[in-house]
Amino acid sequence: DVSGVGRIIVAGGGIGGAAVAVALQSRGFDVLVLEADASLDSRKQGYGLTIQRQDAMQAMGINLAQDDAPSTSHYTFSADGAILGFFGEAFGDKSKVRRESDASGRFIHIPRQKLRARVVEQLRPGTIRWGSKLRSFECRRGAGVAVTLADGTTLDAALLVGSDGIFSTVRRQLAMPGDRLHYVGLVVVLGILDGSVPLTQRRIFETVDGTTRLYAMPFTPSSTMWQLSFPCSEEAARTLTKDAAALKAELLSRCRGWHDPIPALLADTPLDGMSGYPVYDREVLEPAVLRPGAGAGAGKPGLAGRPAPQDRVTLIGDAAHPMTPFKAQGANQALSDAVLLAEALVQGVREHGALAGLDAALPLFERRMLSRSARVVVGSREKAKELHSSLALQPGRKVQRDTGVDMPRVVRALRAGGIGSGSATDPRGLDAVVAEVVDRTSASASHAAELDAIFGKRPAAPPVDQAPPKRAKRAKRAQCSALGAPGAPPLDADGAQFEWRETMRALLETAGEAGLRRKRLRKLVLRLYLRHLSRQPEAAREEVCWWRAHPAELQALFRKHLRAAKGVGLVRTQGKMVRAG
Repeated sequence: DVSGVGRIIVAGGGIGGAAVAVALQSRGFDVLVLEADASLDSRKQGYGLTIQRQDAMQAMGINLAQDDAPSTSHYTFSADGAILGFFGEAFGDKSKVRRESDASGRFIHIPRQKLRARVVEQLRPGTIRWGSKLRSFECRRGAGVAVTLADGTTLDAALLVGSDGIFSTVRRQLAMPGDRLHYVGLVVVLGILDGSVPLTQRRIFETVDGTTRLYAMPFTPSSTMWQLSFPCSEEAARTLTKDAAALKAELLSRCRGWHDPIPALLADTPLDGMSGYPVYDREVLEPAVLRPGAGAGAGKPGLAGRPAPQDRVTLIGDAAHPMTPFKAQGANQALSDAVLLAEALVQGVREHGALAGLDAALPLFERRMLSRSARVVVGSREKAKELHSSLALQPGRKVQRDTGVDMPRVVRALRAGGIGSGSATDPRGLDAVVAEVVDRTSASASHAAELDAIFGKRPAAPPVDQAPPKRAKRAKRAQCSALGAPGAPPLDADGAQFEWRETMRALLETAGEAGLRRKRLRKLVLRLYLRHLSRQPEAAREEVCWWRAHPAELQALFRKHLRAAKGVGLVRTQGKMVRAG
């Protein structure tokens, strides 16, 4: 029975705030949401979202199938329209039999405001107090919170939940040490164009050039949303995003010469249909920082038999763990937070009673939430770096694992056949054209096995600097001899056409200041090197087979190029760690 808990106040009526209110009300809690907007439709509420898991929505009893703008394939193109990778339901045996329905497991594409409306519809009338903005609060440890609104009104709450976004007033008043926004170094521009284009009909595509990236998806069945991002200083980003005309001119300049329909997509988007913002996140929030003094035992009964009193204020969504948009996880994480908080509070009340249950639940909830979201915050920041670097141009960067597609080989075949973004106008459809090429080339199981033998779960390679047993060496050489492999390194063994130093530098820059362990860097670089060799059809089988028989030589080759990169100052090593120079 949660009726004795008292009122829970949620600051912020966006998707996360409305979702936590729905989750709490469904379990019997009394909830009031404070929202500064005058009404649901008083201002533009963002663009499109991708709901990647529907378990949180299902837990709240919300069905989004009717609002979905579906897509069944996702492509990555270079600026000239060449295909760098693809995945989706349109490819692979498993996906061909999957029906498009609310139970299909597909991602849901939905306008942010439509999702917000669907969540708000689940609330009891009067739950949201429109035109009400939180100004401050005062904690009464173990006895609730006094909330003061901007108009001077005061309200009492058993618990205050801050769901007021990346610039959270609740978080700011918590005054956590070292808590500040982190500028990611990018500006994002969003736009919506009425009408669809062939390349975005039931399809998502992204185009990259190593610096600038454009992502386009169905916004509704009859309109297209795009997101364009590029590196920019913080000061320039703030200035540029305040001038829509200057911002649009910058986009057109950056994408001049890109494949169709991108120049027209940008040019035809009206100024009032686009907006931009500098991209910020925050460092991962530790539970002990959010709730000082709450160690691993917080939430458990103390000597008096009840949990220690807590400040009954917590955070969810962007207020707790803001992240870049490049893994499309912000709204997904907020929805998961909402369900998790409701479950934690119910468990706390069940085990400790109405009021002590809150003190027990909050530390446990925050540890679980921050543990889950920490990986996503870090991953989103790393993804931001990757998508705006030369790594984004690597063929097969995104691969649908269950298709068995040898992506580098298929990408080479697509390029050789002149199949790219322009094939969207083919009467058969781009997906069908690509699927034909996939069927013709078919996945090479032997190539995958050769890579697995070096890097996979069945390690054939000995530890670094340890030569394989002579008997095993002779067997491998005999096997390669049967395939016609030479007894000496292939001509390209030094990687004359492989950019060793640039590859190392790009990987280390993506890793950031933390760098990479030498073993991890070696694994990534050599994987890319073998992929480079496999792009030479006449030599691929021979060379990969030779390296399979000589893993020690392959590792020595990496060490040679690592020393060369270190010698010119591109990288620096410290113990087992390697960092960008």
